[in-house]
Amino acid sequence: MRFTDPSRWVARMATVLAASMLSAISSPAPAAAQQPGAIAGRVTDAAGAPLPGAQVILEGTSLGTLVRPDGSYVIEQVPPGTHTVVAQMLGYRPQSVQVTVAAGGRASLDFRLAEDALELAALVVTGTQAPRTNLDAPVAVTVLSPQELEKAAPRSTTEALRYVPGFTRVESSGGEVNQNISMRGILGVEYVMFMEDGLPVFPTMHTFFMNADNLFRPDENIERIEVVRGGTSALFGSNTPGAIVNFINHQGGPELRGTMRATVGTQELARYDMNLNGPLGENWRFNVGGFYRFDNGVRDPGFPGIRGGQFKASLTRLLDQGQVRASLKIIDDRNQFILPLPFHDPDDPEYVDGFSDYGSMNTAEGLGLSVPTPDGRLSLPLDDGLRTQAYWLTGDARFVLPDGWSLQNSIQVMENQQGWNAIVPSDVRPVQDWLDDVLSAMGFPDGSQAQLFYTNHRDAEGNRLPFDTENGLVAPAGLWHVEKPLSAFQNQFQLRREIGQHSMALGLYFAHYTQTNHWYFTDILMDVRDQPRFLDLVVDPPGAAPPVEVTRGGFRRFVSNYTNGEGHTTILSGMLGGSFQLSERLRADAGLRYERDEFVLSAENTTTTDLDGDAGTPYDNVVWGAGTFRHVRRTLDDVAASLALNYRLSDEVSLYGLATRAYKMPALDEFLNTDGQEDADSFDVSTVRSIEAGVKYASGRYSLTVNGFLTELRNVLSQGVETDPVTGAPDWKIRRSPETRSFGAEFEFTAQPSQALTLVANATVLKAEFADCPEGCPGGADLGTVLNGVPPLIGNLSATYTLPTGASLLADFHYVHRRFSDFEVNGVRPELPTYHYVNLGATYPTGVPGLTLSATLQNVYQSKGLEEGNPRLTSVGGRTSDFFLARPILPRRLVVSLSYDF
Repeated sequence: MRFTDPSRWVARMATVLAASMLSAISSPAPAAAQQPGAIAGRVTDAAGAPLPGAQVILEGTSLGTLVRPDGSYVIEQVPPGTHTVVAQMLGYRPQSVQVTVAAGGRASLDFRLAEDALELAALVVTGTQAPRTNLDAPVAVTVLSPQELEKAAPRSTTEALRYVPGFTRVESSGGEVNQNISMRGILGVEYVMFMEDGLPVFPTMHTFFMNADNLFRPDENIERIEVVRGGTSALFGSNTPGAIVNFINHQGGPELRGTMRATVGTQELARYDMNLNGPLGENWRFNVGGFYRFDNGVRDPGFPGIRGGQFKASLTRLLDQGQVRASLKIIDDRNQFILPLPFHDPDDPEYVDGFSDYGSMNTAEGLGLSVPTPDGRLSLPLDDGLRTQAYWLTGDARFVLPDGWSLQNSIQVMENQQGWNAIVPSDVRPVQDWLDDVLSAMGFPDGSQAQLFYTNHRDAEGNRLPFDTENGLVAPAGLWHVEKPLSAFQNQFQLRREIGQHSMALGLYFAHYTQTNHWYFTDILMDVRDQPRFLDLVVDPPGAAPPVEVTRGGFRRFVSNYTNGEGHTTILSGMLGGSFQLSERLRADAGLRYERDEFVLSAENTTTTDLDGDAGTPYDNVVWGAGTFRHVRRTLDDVAASLALNYRLSDEVSLYGLATRAYKMPALDEFLNTDGQEDADSFDVSTVRSIEAGVKYASGRYSLTVNGFLTELRNVLSQGVETDPVTGAPDWKIRRSPETRSFGAEFEFTAQPSQALTLVANATVLKAEFADCPEGCPGGADLGTVLNGVPPLIGNLSATYTLPTGASLLADFHYVHRRFSDFEVNGVRPELPTYHYVNLGATYPTGVPGLTLSATLQNVYQSKGLEEGNPRLTSVGGRTSDFFLARPILPRRLVVSLSYDF
């Protein structure tokens, strides 16, 4: 793995480790009670199956243990007397039982835990003023356990969130990372904070060519995921008005535990996961693990598109009144990025002739290429795909102080050599239609003859073979290469005071991140098939004029877009909040967060250079740096505020309501393509206003949460590449977006009608629409117009049936209602059709304690559910072709794994 400065990295590591361990002063072990006893028994679920990994603890002491793979446990060195023993595990309701232990004796105590699929009894630490159960939290919280993640069989980090209502776009059509995601219809990935152990994976969640999910990989290290959507999420993370997704890792307990998992799948998937954690002496805990995998990709590009892995390690020192922890995470991973694929018949979409369910518009013909530039040659490493090559080094200290005070400080440094490489189709056209447009646009005289040849396929004499694809289609596209080094430093401080049943909290957050951008877009031409072939165009004008090579080596233009810029952002914010017990049943949470961001960026101006000075060879008219720069600086600040109430009607039911005013600062990259300081000054803070109210219910066999919401988003600038439908040239656009709002309801429901059957369901029903069109926003944003890409209904239903043998069967159903596409044809917005898919799974305990075999068949009936539709194509005017580009969900795949828990 390559770092920008190894000596600096080592110095940082030593500094953080030293700071983290400085407070770890050895405490003498408590004297052992005379004639201690023990408590032993089993912990099982409602069907009698063992629950390995469950915790069994003695309240008010440091004694406890984890349940073994066969369900048994033993707690040694228990003082004689009566004790309250608690058994708990994520996904199950905790159980407390009193037991009396005689001196030198062993008490027997078994537990049978009921499922709590909505985790309403789980202790929540994300998005609340103080840790409390989900049922008492005045926000919409979903907790996902490792068991639920395994059932979800997600193909990406974001796809796991389909088990969480409120997310209205959670799919993996583009592969494992860099996925689309939206919250309540109008809040995209930039409004959702991905955290790991309470600290952002990067200070801003979305930059060009990198989303937050690039910086996290799910593996066996995860203890649970807490998702807080809307509401108070704006107080507990910088720029997080949509949701917080907090991945909480294992730290290690008093016994050595671990998991090993080997996974194989169709399309040559091979993956190995490992996690090991436990004690290192009486007051030390460790956790270590990670994964490595190799995968051609379910859409095979003709080369290994996915390969790499992740490593995590942490070391924790337990103190009498707190703990100190140091952790390291390293990712070195490549992922294929899948862009839109060719379809026809928008009313009943099907792949074009010659393209299969497993087809890819990536191709091995894009490997090992380079193009000439004004200062040499540019390499285009397509096989690197989306490359994350990064480390995170974190120190965390938590202390319980006298008089109800507690504090926590987390400090982190990270660096990442991020890369983005992909083939980006911009259109799919009948060959003659495309040729007619090109000849006209380039000014060739009437009577010119155009012919297409394959770039890399020749006959026995070495002559290029002519284009002869049966479907007669061509795809103008881009081969894009982006280098994006970035780094960040973060420090998060929290001070809390408990005053009786009330608490007050003060938080301070500082971050400084840097980003460099080198973008190189090239224009290519391909045919349309699985793993397409590059094409060259030769035009023979009438008369004696020589033939003109319009392309060279499959390139229509060696460099059509060039961006070179770098800069940094400094973030300083503070939070003040409190939680107040107003009555026996009523609790209020209130808080304010202030933030100030300073952006500094320099970007190179561009010019067009004709490399050979021949106007008749358009492919080498390249866009490159002019050697002059524009410089911008912008400082912005804003305030978020939230008020939330929770009323506990009974032990099983609570009501909550909240109102929030939140903000979203721009990311540094958004200043990259501005024309200068005047343009940068037009950027402002986006604001989000929301209200919501809901009910949470938990009984022995049933759990339910229901809430309604209204969310408004204002003051937004949007940016992105739009492609000219005729020339295929990319053009960067900055537009003032209309104000939007969404309103609807979210549902979560679990039922256990029998000990063997568990049902889990969630759904979001909403309408997202234009609310206003301020000065400078594009036309056509009529009030009440439904937004593109937002389904009015999205939901998930899973059913698990456990057999007497301990084996289980799973059926998982996901539904997305029809929604408008991202482009218009003759002023009409086509619809992307309703889609749904089913995953089936099974687990089988082999009879060897801890050894389990599992299998999942993903997308059983080969659904083509479409997500994006021609996302980079502007209005196509008078075209009558029914061919189009869209991004379907990933096709069927069988995945089998063997895991061993010990």
